Amino acid sequence: METAKNRSNPVYGDRMQTSPRRRPTHSAVRSAAALFLAVGALSGCSAVPAPAPTDSAAPVPAATSAPTETPPIFASNEEALAAAKAAYSNYLAAGDTAGEIGSDSWIGFLALSTGTEHDATVQSKELMKERGWSFIGVTRFDSMTVQSSRPLADSTWEIRTYLCLDLRDTDTVNEAGDSVVKENGSLRSPMVVVFVTANANSNQLLISESPIWSGSDFCS
Repeated sequence: METAKNRSNPVYGDRMQTSPRRRPTHSAVRSAAALFLAVGALSGCSAVPAPAPTDSAAPVPAATSAPTETPPIFASNEEALAAAKAAYSNYLAAGDTAGEIGSDSWIGFLALSTGTEHDATVQSKELMKERGWSFIGVTRFDSMTVQSSRPLADSTWEIRTYLCLDLRDTDTVNEAGDSVVKENGSLRSPMVVVFVTANANSNQLLISESPIWSGSDFCS
């Protein structure tokens, strides 16, 4: 199990991210857990919903063909997975300990995300502040697998993963220190987490999106 504070094998040969039905992104689940668990689906704070599966089965890895021009950034599928695990562990730890909006720790945390993940994180934090809620505890994840790894049109690299986000050692409390999380809320969620490199010449991974998987729950 990967720890931190606050779907596979698709590589190129052996070389190597409402409407009432929308699902919230991981940042809304993680950094504003109670908004998901206590008041439902964060209709105004979601980024993109999980891609609708063709059926309700567990995620199935999708094979990809070898690139013809862009060489793989990571030497193997295992290397890409290790890099994604490290990046996500760092992201969760930074989120667990991030301070108020504008603080150095908050700015540092935001620097680890991009795109819809970044936007959802900011919206979640603002809503938490508005409601006087605080996130406490240690966020964990496990069972990460690489679903695909590929170059994008702008020559950056994307790694799409599946994992189980574990909020059992976390809580969200109000200003009086009382929990605002529903007791019957799910504290372990199947996620699609997408990473992209910071630029075409970098292997630094940023979290670009993290919707909840909309198929069967492979974390139960």
